[in-house]
Amino acid sequence: MRGMISGDMVSLTEIAKQYTEDSPGYVIQSWMRSRNTLEFLRQWENDMNGEFDDRVCGDLIHQAHTTSLTVTPSLWIRKTHAVGMRVKQGKGGGVRAYPEIAADFELWLNPKERLALVRAVRKQKLLDK
Repeated sequence: MRGMISGDMVSLTEIAKQYTEDSPGYVIQSWMRSRNTLEFLRQWENDMNGEFDDRVCGDLIHQAHTTSLTVTPSLWIRKTHAVGMRVKQGKGGGVRAYPEIAADFELWLNPKERLALVRAVRKQKLLDK
């Protein structure tokens, strides 16, 4: 499936606005401060994007956790050639992402939904035994 990207992108900005009207961009940046988020994005890009620069990604993740570098969606896209997110500046702009990435963002924002998902996966694994 590598390189086969399809489907509509989802607005991370609009998802963030459901939780705060003040600064959805800050909420997205906070999500991207997590090493787990960056590793999730790395995995998605490696699976879906043949042009993704994994070496630069590793350097960026290391730098973000050893210095005060803030990884923003724009920086992530520019440095790693990521395609999972898009940034549009100006009126009507914001951050959009493929559905799997948007789902991860929403689960990060909503612990109740995250717990429900974990429970559903556990229940399915028990049924599969």
